[in-house]
Amino acid sequence: MSTFTDSPEQAKVINAPVGSDVLVVAGAGSGKTYTMTRRIVSLIEHGVAPERILGLTFTRKAAGELLSRVSAAVLADDEHDQDRMFLKPAVFTYDAFFQSIVRQYGLLVGFDQNTQPLSEAGALQLAANTVERHMDMLQGKGLGSFSQVTAHVRALSDAIASSMIGGDVADMPSAIAKVRAWDDAFVKQVRSVIEGEDIPEQAVKLKRQKRLKKDTDESWAQKVASYQRDAHAACVYTCASLVQTAEQRNVMLDLVEAYAAEKRRMNMAEFSDFTIAAYQLVTRFPSIGARYRKRFSHVLLDEYQDTSTTQAALIATLFRGEGTAVSAVGDPFQSIYAWRGASPGAFRMFQRDFHLPAERKPYSLSVTRRNARLVLEAANNLTMPLRGTPSRPSSSPMREVDVNELAPLDNAPSGTVGVLGYETLGQEIDGVVRFCHEAIARNTHAGQSGEHKGSVAVLFRSKAKMPLFQQALEQSGLSAVAVGYSAMLERPEVRDILSLLRVACDHSDSASLMRLLATPRFGLGATALAALAGIANTLNLESQYRALVMAGLVPADAPRGQWDALVREHRDSVINSVFVADLLLRDDLPEQLERCSRIDEHDARTIIRAGAVLRTVCDAIGRPLSDVVRTATQELELDVDAVVAQALHGDGTVNPTVARIPVEAIIDLVDTYLSEIAAGQAPTLRGFMAWTDTLRTIEDETSTLNADSGADVELMTIHQSKGLEWDAVAVVELGEGVFPSKQGDSLAVKVDERHPGGWHDGVWEAPEYCETATSWLTTIDTVPVPVRADAGILPRFPHDAPGEADPIESLELLDAAETIDDEVFGTLRAFDDEIGAMDPDSLYLTQVEEYGRRYHCDERRLAYVALTRARRDLLLTYCQTGEEGRDPRVLGAKTRKSKPSVFWQEVHDSLRIHNDIAAAPSNLPEGADEQIALPEGYFVGDHAREYEDMVVGAAWLEEPETHDAQTSLPWPARLSREVGDSLLQSAKQVRQAMTGADADDAASNAISGADCHNPENNGQSLYDKARMLVADEDLMTGMLDGDALDAAVRRKAQRVMAASRQSVTGLQALAGGLSGRDETRFWRGIIRPIPSVASPAASAGTRFHAWAERFMNAMHPEESGESRSGMLQELDKAIQACQGGDADSSVLEWERRLASSAWAQRVPVWAERQIVVSIGDLNGQVVNGKLDAVFFGGLDPQDRTKRFTIVDWKTGHRPTSSEDTARKLLQLDMYRLLLAEIENIPLEAIDATLYYVSEADESLRELHAEMKPRNAIIAELGAGIPQVSDDD
Repeated sequence: MSTFTDSPEQAKVINAPVGSDVLVVAGAGSGKTYTMTRRIVSLIEHGVAPERILGLTFTRKAAGELLSRVSAAVLADDEHDQDRMFLKPAVFTYDAFFQSIVRQYGLLVGFDQNTQPLSEAGALQLAANTVERHMDMLQGKGLGSFSQVTAHVRALSDAIASSMIGGDVADMPSAIAKVRAWDDAFVKQVRSVIEGEDIPEQAVKLKRQKRLKKDTDESWAQKVASYQRDAHAACVYTCASLVQTAEQRNVMLDLVEAYAAEKRRMNMAEFSDFTIAAYQLVTRFPSIGARYRKRFSHVLLDEYQDTSTTQAALIATLFRGEGTAVSAVGDPFQSIYAWRGASPGAFRMFQRDFHLPAERKPYSLSVTRRNARLVLEAANNLTMPLRGTPSRPSSSPMREVDVNELAPLDNAPSGTVGVLGYETLGQEIDGVVRFCHEAIARNTHAGQSGEHKGSVAVLFRSKAKMPLFQQALEQSGLSAVAVGYSAMLERPEVRDILSLLRVACDHSDSASLMRLLATPRFGLGATALAALAGIANTLNLESQYRALVMAGLVPADAPRGQWDALVREHRDSVINSVFVADLLLRDDLPEQLERCSRIDEHDARTIIRAGAVLRTVCDAIGRPLSDVVRTATQELELDVDAVVAQALHGDGTVNPTVARIPVEAIIDLVDTYLSEIAAGQAPTLRGFMAWTDTLRTIEDETSTLNADSGADVELMTIHQSKGLEWDAVAVVELGEGVFPSKQGDSLAVKVDERHPGGWHDGVWEAPEYCETATSWLTTIDTVPVPVRADAGILPRFPHDAPGEADPIESLELLDAAETIDDEVFGTLRAFDDEIGAMDPDSLYLTQVEEYGRRYHCDERRLAYVALTRARRDLLLTYCQTGEEGRDPRVLGAKTRKSKPSVFWQEVHDSLRIHNDIAAAPSNLPEGADEQIALPEGYFVGDHAREYEDMVVGAAWLEEPETHDAQTSLPWPARLSREVGDSLLQSAKQVRQAMTGADADDAASNAISGADCHNPENNGQSLYDKARMLVADEDLMTGMLDGDALDAAVRRKAQRVMAASRQSVTGLQALAGGLSGRDETRFWRGIIRPIPSVASPAASAGTRFHAWAERFMNAMHPEESGESRSGMLQELDKAIQACQGGDADSSVLEWERRLASSAWAQRVPVWAERQIVVSIGDLNGQVVNGKLDAVFFGGLDPQDRTKRFTIVDWKTGHRPTSSEDTARKLLQLDMYRLLLAEIENIPLEAIDATLYYVSEADESLRELHAEMKPRNAIIAELGAGIPQVSDDD
């Protein structure tokens, strides 16, 4: 093993006693994976059988890396026993290992071994279905929009699953009951305190009372008494709000129970369910744990700081005791997943669970082999508050283990750190772009294996501004890749689509609707929006009053002026029933707008148009999801506007395919969602929107798959960057409220003036802070801390509750409204003179202070992760304003300017004493008049001067460009003269064509910003181009025509399709399975995609397929929400009312034929099932398709050799020729292949048929698939699969 050189710290871990439990704190870049590998090899060298070693980590990538390193190290040892070299340690992800336990023993606790794991999309869809079925219990509860409630259900379910399991709580029902018991006791205690009190309708604002010279003893006593009444009322209001939160959490608990029951009924489970089931197994059946301890003598736990309380409890129960030695490795300072269940004190809890002596310190790996000295200094200074003891201690009885400072290698370079603060966002973006250029150049050098290109990343706390940075990097000539969905979801056109879809499925989401109406597409101003909201509020008030009258709660003849007060008096008895979306959908919308004086004629037309858009999308709900999304796109006219915007803002080159990529990406997102939800789940728009919302926050293993993509610069969130490293890193947007982030928990941080920190006698002291944030007491989707399994390491509530006391009995300490308020908020502390005279450090922390400190520490650990991603060079930036231009002179005098975050300020202040600092550029002319102030801050380190000159100096040598405020809103836009003239000429010619008369010259006022001077018709108007378009059937006329043109188009289209996902239609075209006309149209559609209006026949077919899907799902009314008997009654009524002879009558006849067919009596497995699968025999080609219906059994229900039958509903004419029939049946071959692949069953077990509802004679309706073998189908398809060529 001479090839290894272990550091002294690593050697201690590697050579730790073979049979001991080991706890290792491994700092960032300290060689953790190397050390774990060497530890395993050392165990093998000491006689431990490789197969008796178990390694657990969080990602498949990490598990694979550990196993490959161990295998390579063992095989490289010439002295090792070669007879056993093929026996390897078992390395799993935590989730995979826990699932393996349940798969083997799950039936012992009623857990089906065939339970299907739920993806994130599947879990959200199931939660959305659960919420939708229980909407009645949510009315009037103030729980937010549908998406918010769905998110709350998932969050509370996850919180219970990750933090409540342990000790005597071994399952979800017990955990939910324990939470509910505490909430009920808390509500009872607080209600007893405020019983009989008048509860204010809103929070009471308090003012500090001062005794003035003119105050007499009597008047002062009155002031004091008035303040005391207000103070008491404020505390009563606090108590009432806390009761409301606890009661709302109880409602959410009902939904969590229903969600858990639905998972069991559907035989599905999340990863946390498998973990809980495994815990049940090892606690109820100790022999299972004994078997695993006998099987594994050594267990290594990677990234232990990220384990949840439930995972830790399971591991301790499974492996604690004689026979197994457990080693846990990780870094408490890299614990950044508390928001998804990671335990806040995992290492301390490990010491407790495995009975390690309190005096034994963990092993430490503190020498980093990654970072330069200055990068480490910044990181160590930033984490100093995490290592220190604050002046005001927490009520938590325990704290996490100590972590040593990181130390560099002896030969580590100094590196370079920049700390810059800009006036505008545009300046910050420009500075980051220049830093990336310089960092790539400086870190590119010749290496042993060729040239090493400098690697750079830009890291974000929030994703919102990521697209702006990416765009600027690309415009500067660098290739940039944004990891994850953030860049796409933040695009204006995508946000418009999502806003419309949210409103369509949730009318109460007025925020999304108002955002949409305020965009340039509708352009409603604040006055019109306020007036619109006012109309909706008035209608809502009328609806609420009528409901109260019908309930007998208010008099029917009350004056109109009293309605508002009456509704407020009974606000707990009546719900909001009219929202702005409901107003837009009303038939009397024009009349409602006409009666409102604050809405002018132009705004009224705009609102009516918006209502029509919303109505069309609402009518589409119930059809396939992709159709709904396309409808929203078409109604917003984004498919056209994207192309127009490209023409107006680009260089004159128009590529419709590129312009529509963001919009088409939403359709692809639908396919991804459908492929991720479990088979048998019915996709809904609400479920899709809930899933889409989570994409903004999910940071999972797959999110970094396009990291290290070869791009010059990678952009990602800090969470996504964990485990990665680059030569240079820019951490941006370090502004107050951004990082540390105040989103979600309302974190507020300010320096404690009594402990400001700074440099003292040459030593840096970290400042202390006053922090506040929301706590579990005011959020409905978190678990009450006193009943958590890890309560011992969290702040106590009440703060003086005895350590071992029953959490419910401790509530008796909350005996007054003022006491309760002081425990949670401390509202009166700022107004109480006695408290003001006390030493603030002697006051216990309120709950908002406790959790303000905890969330601030979470953010600080995240900043530590960000800084330690940089090997050599680091840049920290923030900006004072959101102005996207570089010229701050455009800002108004009253522009609000943001301050730097505490993180930026600490690094700035702690590094500024170095000698090698560059605080101003050296390349600016002497005596130059700096009209724009230089940025605040400096560069320090090896190349400080070079970076300062290139990042700051070079930027200030360039005159800032004029920034068009409209650039972020690409449509409508200010027009150039050429474009304006073309549009005006188009309008003229269209009018002439319509009226036969001369155009009205007044059209010149129609387009703002265009210099109109009656241009001559030069063939450039849109009208001229439209005529050319109509005249050119192919849209690609040139030197070729006829068959030659068709062949050229096909070759080009095949190249386009070569690297893309294929649809079944695409495979048919590639395999020659389409008619000549359809194939020609298909290939042209690939090369020149043109929006088209669906024919009446196609529209009728779409309507029938949507009905057929509903009819199939209605076989299970408990899941679908509607019954077949009800649908058939509706069908009979519609047939009777139909006059006949139109498309509606055809659709109704098709529906009748399906309802009376033999298939209506068969049991469907899936309806409209989306399939996305990679087919290995077709070079891994990814194919997606949709199956109209799949039934249990074969065409012959008695044929036991068949598992499924695919039925494809057809509304067109049945083919008559053998050639047409063969082409139609090729589609069934593909469907059989896809289903066999996705279900992993033999192709021979699947039948398929086409069913033509257009045929009156039932005996002619079916065309059965030929039972072709797999190799025959692959051969047919393979002949048409396009190959990628370097010449393409």
